[in-house]
Amino acid sequence: MSSAHLTTKQIMILLCFTVFGTIFFTLPRTLTQASGHSGWVSILLGSLMVIPLLWLITQIGSSMQGMSIIAYCLSLFGPFFGRVFALLILLPLLFLSGTSIRLVAELFVTLILPETPLELISIMLIVLRYYLAKGGMASIARWGEVVMPGVVIFLIIMFGLSFQKVDTERILPLLNASYMDVFRGALAICSVFSEISVLLFIYPQIKNKSNMFKKLIWIMIIVMFIFEIIFLVTIGTYGSAYTQRLIFPVVELIKDIAIFDFIEHLESIFLALWVFINVSKGALTFYACCIGTRDWFGTQDYKELMLPLSVIMLYISLLPGNIYVSIVSFEIAKGVTFCWYALILLVIVWIAGKLKARRTVNEQNT
Repeated sequence: MSSAHLTTKQIMILLCFTVFGTIFFTLPRTLTQASGHSGWVSILLGSLMVIPLLWLITQIGSSMQGMSIIAYCLSLFGPFFGRVFALLILLPLLFLSGTSIRLVAELFVTLILPETPLELISIMLIVLRYYLAKGGMASIARWGEVVMPGVVIFLIIMFGLSFQKVDTERILPLLNASYMDVFRGALAICSVFSEISVLLFIYPQIKNKSNMFKKLIWIMIIVMFIFEIIFLVTIGTYGSAYTQRLIFPVVELIKDIAIFDFIEHLESIFLALWVFINVSKGALTFYACCIGTRDWFGTQDYKELMLPLSVIMLYISLLPGNIYVSIVSFEIAKGVTFCWYALILLVIVWIAGKLKARRTVNEQNT
């Protein structure tokens, strides 16, 4: 097992990127379709709903004793049932990592490279993930630290210049959705935050594991605040009805930004920075898939599995037939199901860990 070397700062950056990486450009559309003007309530409610999941992650992580989540499942449920249960954790991560490649590729084809084959862009993105993950978590964490200042500057510029076109009348009324619609939007936010569970694959490599729950809460608060600003600025610029019709509403927001009234069409620059974020998330999930697969097969070196997993992810990224299926339909399905799926699996692992610990104590006392 790799030595613990990831700092608190590195973990917080990577997990922020993990939540932020794929939904950034589509968040306002997803929320306005679910809960209209009340999307800001869905963000708040969804963020609060994920707190039990964050607590479970820290509880399970502290019980794994230097193992990754896959190895821990094998120790809890045995070699056969443990592998079957571990697949329920590993396969969704592999699928989500592959679909995030498709999202970035669709964005490139739609905005700046309409004549470029989708397959070529997907391959390029996988190559970036491959070489970053090949250096291990230290390489991925350092990359996140390098990218972070540019991301902060990007957000400040984007929000600062976008506020000029916000009309508060487009934001009103603040509450116009039913309780069920608000809850449906909250599930989408909760599902996005549930991707933080990837932390369990790299938990043994964290240097300072104390107060992890508090750190995860801070990550949730930071991302929630950014989500609220993104939603309110976008709906304040375009209104709810028009935002619902945009595949990438935040991209349209960036297109309308002008510096000194003559520097326009900055979407390519902002897209490049966002790709850096997504590469950080993609490399982390790819590395987690490699580590998990290594533990599942019982091999020694995860690098032996990088090439076959890359091919599988490429195939997954090319499965959807069009942009609606690959982005809109996928987000709807994920928003309704993934948070519940992650919660149920982690509850099972937590209960099994508690039962094993109690059984171990009883055996020591007899």
